[in-house]
Amino acid sequence: MVNKTLLHAMLLLISLNAIYCLADKSDIQLEYLEPVEGAKESCPFVALKGRIFQYIFPGVPNFQSLEEGDAPEARWILEIPETEIQRLTISGCLPEEDLFSAEARGWVQLITPYSDNDLISFSNKQVVVEGFLGTLVFHIHTPIAIEAMGIYDDK
Repeated sequence: MVNKTLLHAMLLLISLNAIYCLADKSDIQLEYLEPVEGAKESCPFVALKGRIFQYIFPGVPNFQSLEEGDAPEARWILEIPETEIQRLTISGCLPEEDLFSAEARGWVQLITPYSDNDLISFSNKQVVVEGFLGTLVFHIHTPIAIEAMGIYDDK
């Protein structure tokens, strides 16, 4: 039987750090993610605090410029603060080298089972997103992505 005091202390530690990794992920099959190159943890399960918003990226045919005729691709982004980036790096979920560009600092692309209508209620709000962290196996607009299992108001 697990000591309840120890269990409460562990849960408090998890909530204070706002990030945790699953001990055993062997039975979970991720469809869209692969590990982040250089990270010590392979597609860890994390809880990240940040702000959700929708951003329009340039799409087909060149994925370079909306002004030059590329089709718009709307994607949901979780913008995490510097403290979350540091926690991910210290815990081994991100590599030591900085993956983020200055203009998209802390942007994490959301892969979610939720519809756009469901996500609109979270738009431009502070949330907690729980899910698996990695990089997309196909077309990605940010250096990392999170395959979200849950999104909650950060109250």
